[in-house]
Amino acid sequence: MPVFRPEINYLKKRVTPELHSFLHELETWVTPVNYTYYGNGATLFRLSATTADVKSCPAPKGSPSHRPRDQTFAVFQKANRAYVEQMQYEAEHFIRETVRVHNGRPVLVSFSGGKDSTVASHLVMNALGRSDVLHVFADTTIEFPDTYQYLQEFQQEHPLTPFIISRSQLDFFQTAESIGPPSRILRWCCSTHKTNPLAKIINSLSPDQGVLTFDGVRKSESVRRSKYQRITNKHKVANEILASPIIEWSDLAVWIYLLFHGLNFNKAYTKGFRRVGCLYCPFNSDWSYKMTQYRYPRQYQRWQTFLLEQGERMGHPNPENFAANGWRCRAGGRGLDHYKASIESAPCLLSDTAISYQVLSGDPRKVGHFFRPLGPQTQIRSNDHSETFLIHDHRTNEMLASVEVGFEDRAIRINYLLEKGKRIFQQRVEKQLRKLQSCIQCGACSAKCQLKAITVMNEDFSIDANKCVSCLDCVRHRCPAVESLMKKGK
Repeated sequence: MPVFRPEINYLKKRVTPELHSFLHELETWVTPVNYTYYGNGATLFRLSATTADVKSCPAPKGSPSHRPRDQTFAVFQKANRAYVEQMQYEAEHFIRETVRVHNGRPVLVSFSGGKDSTVASHLVMNALGRSDVLHVFADTTIEFPDTYQYLQEFQQEHPLTPFIISRSQLDFFQTAESIGPPSRILRWCCSTHKTNPLAKIINSLSPDQGVLTFDGVRKSESVRRSKYQRITNKHKVANEILASPIIEWSDLAVWIYLLFHGLNFNKAYTKGFRRVGCLYCPFNSDWSYKMTQYRYPRQYQRWQTFLLEQGERMGHPNPENFAANGWRCRAGGRGLDHYKASIESAPCLLSDTAISYQVLSGDPRKVGHFFRPLGPQTQIRSNDHSETFLIHDHRTNEMLASVEVGFEDRAIRINYLLEKGKRIFQQRVEKQLRKLQSCIQCGACSAKCQLKAITVMNEDFSIDANKCVSCLDCVRHRCPAVESLMKKGK
């Protein structure tokens, strides 16, 4: 990727003076994989990805260029014109064909504020000849400061482009304190602060037909994304078709396109960041955290202070190590309220097939709602102190279980009545109980429901029995709060 003036100024503090004259915009490039910098047609130096110190520095070859920037840009455009035009033609043709095939679905662009979604946005509006294509930005509330600045700039440059911003009702730091900071194993933040709020907005735009979303996802970004298809029915958001016009593009191709067209982009890239996303993502590289410390010291210090205090709250044997790097490898809820992800049960005197459960957390009055996906319910009795209902098979109407819920003693007595599939049904019951106890109203369940039967609003969780068809999609879906609180190991 190209190296810009703010990063060049940073580099000049770390390399020998004789290299300074080789560092120019559009003429200095870096390979993000190994942090090797190139200029004047040769390798200039290589930095440590961890410390940003110089690892190797061969003697510079040739004489430094003194060509004016405008002249350099003209040479760049001439050299890459055919390449850019070919890429652009293919991508725009794909966009038009995809819109034609899925005619009737509202078209929108998933806009992250990164370079890839900037290119995708430019391609979509060019291909369709429209500037009024809806853009949706998922604000996780922990974006780079430069991302928020770029968002304002983009909207000012495109006054006719409608913009919707989705934002979680959950406070990131409060959630991280409650269920632990996100880690590379327990990355709950993507669900709670990005996908779920985004799904709520997307599903409301076209509840019946669904939407066609274009994004800037590319295979070369990660091993996981290398398996993505160009068009998919997105599993994270119900009733959304996702199309990725630049999925085969390289990082270099994206930068050539941006520079060739002179597009404005997120200034975080000019400051040494290779990727733009969430400030506190556990997948951020050591280099990214080094740049965060240097460029955004206030946000960096807030996160480090939080991690140190969280490590102490969790009883970590070395809170300093936890704050430095250990949080990224967190695999369980040790030191947190992990009891919420546990089930306390005992045999019940009602029957040999009955089990008594104790609701350790959450509202026992919501048991019926969490059990609704398991099958239709018949209410037997309900008052201020308790309720009793039956759960039926949604296909055969066979009685699966009778459920008694005590609101005051927080006891749930379940008599399992089915003969076949009892073990699987019991596992589903207990999975829903864990969700009840751990629920933080993040919206993961409602995002999964294609029939819009689940509502999470004003810290209240409910399932509409008239809409729920017991498809079990929400039951099979892994709850991010339960996963983060579950105690692993001894």
